[in-house]
Amino acid sequence: MRYSKTRPIKILVLAESLPSQLALQPLLNHPDLQVNFYPELSALTSAATDIRPHLILLQQPPHQVLHHLARYQGVFELPYTPLIVIDHQIDNQQGERLLEAGFADFISLQDLTEESLLRSFRLLTQAQIKESEVAYLRESDQLTKVWNRGAFNQALGQGCSSGEAVALLTIDVDRLREFNRRLGYCAGDAIIRELCNRLLVCTPRHPLYRIGSDEFAIVLRAENAEKVRRKADRMLEEMVGMLHQDFDILGEVDVVSTSIGVAIGTACQPDELITQAALASEKAKQLPGCSYTFYEEKLPPNEPPAPSVLAADIWTALKLSQFELYYQPRIDLASGQIVGAEALMRWNHPERGLIMPDDFIPVSEHTGQIVPMGFWAIMQAGRDLKTLHSNGLRLEKLGINLSFRQFQNDTLAETIKRIVSLENIDTNILEFELTESSLFSDDLHVKHSVDQLCSTGIDFSLDDFGTGYSSFSLLQKLPVSTLKIDRSFVAGLPDNSGDAEIVRAIISLARNMKKRVIAEGVETEQQLAFLREHQCDQAQGFLYSKPVPLPAFMKMLRASASAHL
Repeated sequence: MRYSKTRPIKILVLAESLPSQLALQPLLNHPDLQVNFYPELSALTSAATDIRPHLILLQQPPHQVLHHLARYQGVFELPYTPLIVIDHQIDNQQGERLLEAGFADFISLQDLTEESLLRSFRLLTQAQIKESEVAYLRESDQLTKVWNRGAFNQALGQGCSSGEAVALLTIDVDRLREFNRRLGYCAGDAIIRELCNRLLVCTPRHPLYRIGSDEFAIVLRAENAEKVRRKADRMLEEMVGMLHQDFDILGEVDVVSTSIGVAIGTACQPDELITQAALASEKAKQLPGCSYTFYEEKLPPNEPPAPSVLAADIWTALKLSQFELYYQPRIDLASGQIVGAEALMRWNHPERGLIMPDDFIPVSEHTGQIVPMGFWAIMQAGRDLKTLHSNGLRLEKLGINLSFRQFQNDTLAETIKRIVSLENIDTNILEFELTESSLFSDDLHVKHSVDQLCSTGIDFSLDDFGTGYSSFSLLQKLPVSTLKIDRSFVAGLPDNSGDAEIVRAIISLARNMKKRVIAEGVETEQQLAFLREHQCDQAQGFLYSKPVPLPAFMKMLRASASAHL
């Protein structure tokens, strides 16, 4: 999209006094300009949502703008709309301070002509359009073409710092993995696209964000909590009506249930609002069909607090060393010997006892706390490896999970390298386990981080292989050495013909690509016999052992080593 004389430049002007408007109006009286004047900031903000202007002019004295800077920052929901301060006289020092504060430009009306003003607007508009085109490519989701998580983080941050009330709506698709398994991965794409199209119908005036493989978000803003609640109520009423209708999935009609969590806050932290919406969404999942719930500060009486409502305690847990690594052994199926392990986090909460990862990992991923937790896990795994080695015990590989939020950290590779150096970890033993959610948002950024870590000798495995949209394409893009067969496929062995065929295909693919293959969730001798028959390399699961603390794992290693002397 480029500027042309057939498309007028749309300008909104804040002129809070009639003399200000009269001084500027003659200069803006041109057929190439579509100008609307507003006496109040709230009226202009409301109009901006409908008009989608190219430029916004604030006809205010610069010292007044700078003194009340918070009034103008984060006010407008439309991204990439330049804010320009215009006044009778603006000196260079004031102008530099305005630019530093984030305004796109400043214009002094002294000695300014209609022609030079129009030329300035055209240049700004062309630059703004070009910037929005580049930003769209950078911040849009490839499958749905709506905004991605990066754009969402920016919009939510602006909303939370604006002083307005913010409502965050998160929309989760329930059972998406089940549809992938039953109808194929193209069905998952079809569901996401159709859901996106329905949500766009319900949100024509508000950006829609895809923030995960099966999750969308909407950010609403208003002057106060009551008004933003009314906005959310109206949108939810229309949304539920749209989402309750059957989905035509590649010719098969089916019901797709969704869970919507809503959190409302004023002058709050983005991570806090994300956590609250996530908790509300979890509660909605307990209701039938397409359901929504609002986050409530207090739980209903007689209802015990869910373990996942422990987000506020995570920082304390890190400081007080309440987390612990448990280890689940990996067994070589040819020899029966323990050759590796997967490190899994547990939380020893002082009041609630041992908390399992399913109850705190999702929340920590929403809040971003998973990033320091992940770095702690790598550091602790290095220390535990030292303990093993000092006791004469060895592992070929130790698997540690990396979260998608960790890949959003630009210093991921550098931080891990520092931990490896600090703890003197043998990188040939480390194997980072990746899921498709961790690789979802930015292929190039992820590949750069993975390549940097691979250069140190660290291996990578692809976890839950076969359950997502792009497992096979990821094998071509990333230096993955190991495939982990998801437990959902192993569970059906050997009787479920579909699962058996998928497992055979994954093992064959690994063989052809010279990659190791590990089966997760092995619980029966029949499953083990099938995997051995088809030459799966390794297995882990409750048939051998549940995840155990380090001392118990060391005993298992000793017993395994003694049995194979």
